[in-house]
Amino acid sequence: MRIAILGGPGSGKGTQAKLLSERYRVPQISTGDLLRDAVKNDKNLGAQVKELMDSGELVGDGIVSKLLEERLIRKDTRRGFIVDGYPRSIPQAQTLDTLLGMLGKPLQIAINIDVDGDVLVKRIAGRSSCANCGAIYNEYFSPPKVENKCDKCGSGKFESRDDDTVETATTRIQVYHRETAPLITYYRAQHKLRTMAGAGDIDQIHQKLCDIIDLEIRPLQIKTLEVATDTAVEEDSTVIAGGKVNRIKAPARKTSSGEKPASTQTASKKTSRRPAAKKTPAKKARGKKQ
Repeated sequence: MRIAILGGPGSGKGTQAKLLSERYRVPQISTGDLLRDAVKNDKNLGAQVKELMDSGELVGDGIVSKLLEERLIRKDTRRGFIVDGYPRSIPQAQTLDTLLGMLGKPLQIAINIDVDGDVLVKRIAGRSSCANCGAIYNEYFSPPKVENKCDKCGSGKFESRDDDTVETATTRIQVYHRETAPLITYYRAQHKLRTMAGAGDIDQIHQKLCDIIDLEIRPLQIKTLEVATDTAVEEDSTVIAGGKVNRIKAPARKTSSGEKPASTQTASKKTSRRPAAKKTPAKKARGKKQ
């Protein structure tokens, strides 16, 4: 499973990518997380990245591509991955296609979560998280049931990202429409684009995404297993039951007359044949002593 989640800032692609990662057990690769890690762990690169992120501008392709390549070659991406927040431009999409082609892991589908611009601004400017357990909230759409009290752990301390302001959100959305929206045409031309409305609560959107994945990708995986089963060697077949793959020994074939093949008969005869008795060598006649 190799998927890219597209959508404007605040469309919920990060939240949904995390849920999909947990459900299908493949890693979520968020360029936002990669960049924030760079800010924390790389003094030189981090300062440059922070300045761009705080202003709402896109980080240079060279920086993002390098971080992404280092992440994609890890062992946990063998079964697949979900790319979140990348690509954000046509050149990045071309770079990603080239990289995945070299790794033998081409992208299968790109799902675009479509949300109105006004809603995106409120989602960005209104979001916060519990400083204790990390639960996510939004003052416009999903505030805590009790004001200033986390529903999960009861903590009263909340935090929000420095770039989650109305001004920054507006800038990011403008950049998105200028740089990222053309990706819709790019992936449509490759017949990989799937678009879904991003309205509704988190669970509803998640189910829509799962329906798309199960319809578009799961049948291909099942078909691959069926082909592998049909072409298995005669002596060893594959049976799939209850989600488990079992190996069974195929029975010996019979000829049209109901007899076993000659090779089987020969083997049977060889095993049933008794070994010939050894001949005792004749004793030589001894001459009389003089």
